[in-house]
Amino acid sequence: MPLPCQHLESLTRQVQPAMNLLRSLDQRYPKVLRENQIRPEDYHPGLVFRSAVESIRGSFIASSVTGRHGMVASLLSLCQERRGIHDFQRTGKGIRHDFSIIFDARRRKRAALEVKGGEGNSINISERPVWADEFIVWCHLDGAIVNQPRAGANSIIFNRLANELVHRAKIVDVLIIKDILCGTPARPCPKYQRPPDHPLGVAPCIFLLPRRQPTKKNTNSPTHTLQSVSLPSIILDAHEVPNREWEKHLYFVEINLEKVKEHWFRTTRVSYRGQIVETRSSRARLE
Repeated sequence: MPLPCQHLESLTRQVQPAMNLLRSLDQRYPKVLRENQIRPEDYHPGLVFRSAVESIRGSFIASSVTGRHGMVASLLSLCQERRGIHDFQRTGKGIRHDFSIIFDARRRKRAALEVKGGEGNSINISERPVWADEFIVWCHLDGAIVNQPRAGANSIIFNRLANELVHRAKIVDVLIIKDILCGTPARPCPKYQRPPDHPLGVAPCIFLLPRRQPTKKNTNSPTHTLQSVSLPSIILDAHEVPNREWEKHLYFVEINLEKVKEHWFRTTRVSYRGQIVETRSSRARLE
């Protein structure tokens, strides 16, 4: 299965009790509410609780967006310092990718990078520019522990990206999943007994995706390698991952079509270190 990372059970089992406590404060601890100028009779009927939760959620979302874009900018700055890339720019509003990357001074090779949250819900909003030699989607896991990391990865790969490729012919060359908790006491990294000491934390998981859209005539699409795309190697090098350990961070995704009787099926396979770790098939709606 993609992303073997697991939240500690000692943490996840506290989430539901915390939710129950917050929901029932007006019944269980009305005195605490009154001491904080909150009328228990208004807590739910007056939407005090709901409004507070939504306000906190909005603050979390705003800070998360700023944080993940800042982390990507810091990484690209490091790549530039190490001369892995020539330059990069943060794009403005209305542009459907977040960063433009220039690999060489003559601008002969460029990439576009789009930054998303951990579930990748808005991947269909992004757009691959016509000038991009590489298009990368960066999905950022920023700390919520309700779902395991693999849940978001599975949804992104098997649903959203597969649909975008097969039905919209949108080529995403690389998916990067960055988990800021990886290597922390809250979630030990299964790749390392001792997490590497790096300002940006453990290097992200990198999924190399198909190079083209599978079609009825060409049902199999070759998957990218480190030789056919540039940014993955540059990112691993910037994190100072030794070449011999690069495979710990690399996944290879195949998306193929197969006709069974009168129906077409889309099959998605994910391989890690030479082994298929996940396979899923579903009906493909082809014109």
